[in-house]
Amino acid sequence: MRFLQPSERSLAAELWRGLEDALDSKTIACGWDWTETWLRHYGDLVPHRFAVAEGDGEAHGIALVTEGVQRRRGPFKVRTLHLGTAGEPVGDSVYVEYNRMLVHEAHRDAFAIALLAAIRRTEGWDELTLDGFVPGEAAAFMTAEPRLTARIDPCPVMDLRPARSHGDAMADLRSSVRSRIRRSLRLLGPLQTEWATTNDHALDVLDELIALHQARWTAEGLPGLFSSARLTAFHRELVPRLLADERAVLYRVRNNAGTVGCLYGYVEDNRVLCYQSGFAGFTEDNRIKPGLVTHALCMQEALERGIDEYDFLAGDQRYKRELANMERQLVWARAVRRRPKPMAIEGLRRLRRAYGRRAEAPTGGADEAAEGTGG
Repeated sequence: MRFLQPSERSLAAELWRGLEDALDSKTIACGWDWTETWLRHYGDLVPHRFAVAEGDGEAHGIALVTEGVQRRRGPFKVRTLHLGTAGEPVGDSVYVEYNRMLVHEAHRDAFAIALLAAIRRTEGWDELTLDGFVPGEAAAFMTAEPRLTARIDPCPVMDLRPARSHGDAMADLRSSVRSRIRRSLRLLGPLQTEWATTNDHALDVLDELIALHQARWTAEGLPGLFSSARLTAFHRELVPRLLADERAVLYRVRNNAGTVGCLYGYVEDNRVLCYQSGFAGFTEDNRIKPGLVTHALCMQEALERGIDEYDFLAGDQRYKRELANMERQLVWARAVRRRPKPMAIEGLRRLRRAYGRRAEAPTGGADEAAEGTGG
């Protein structure tokens, strides 16, 4: 295992692209298109290096290792290490999901062991973090480092394959959900749908999605995802790169009054991964559910395009569960280094959490209030 420095990015790109071709990898978050775009927009902000495992004169695995920026545990600064495109300041994060290492499956466990061994030999970090990992990939690291503690997040998914026999993506939804969608369709009137296939069209949908998303969140006194100029620029560059081989989805629904909703996602392993959304507000008639309608119509088009699954990514919000018929999972995990300062911070964190659990009265969970009234 060796590390390449940021100044050796061109060599890392050559090895990365070569390994992608050798593995015939089409994954998004560990692909070079995503990684290079992230480096172009965050590489000056987030310290990073490339971990490369080689044997018999060729690369068997490669990973981006980053150092977290402005990370804290309560009042304490914490030096974190991340695998993949992570570690950005919280307000600028792309929030990577379906994270993986680019490595041949036969070498995955050995790669995890070698990478963790190399990381342990380095200084300047207090915590190791896995962000949004596929469970099988996380398992290799958690076996190699038993101190990694995991948080498992559900990813509601609509499996579209059963609907191929009858051609209706909504047929497997609960009757109450179908009823709300059909009522919304009637109230909205004639609709036009767009699945962008050109860069200009895709970026136009993305720009409107951003405007709708930001309007919803700023109205609630919150900054919104796209308040980050870095993140917005990242996606505006990424979309054309992925659209070139049909791996980006920009979808829009309109009626005679204007836009109902916009969706932005990716296509990976014949699955749509729904990354972000923006919906019009229909405050004059709360019977209209623009989010449910936009997702339902997009699912229908995905079905007609031969897509297998429609994945809402991490989160257990009500609208996701209502539009799903199965579940996948993603893993976030962290391990505290056995050094006095990080161990002391971790001990204080656990005491604070334990005290908080005793002090708080039990409360029920709250879903997002919007069945698609915002992004």
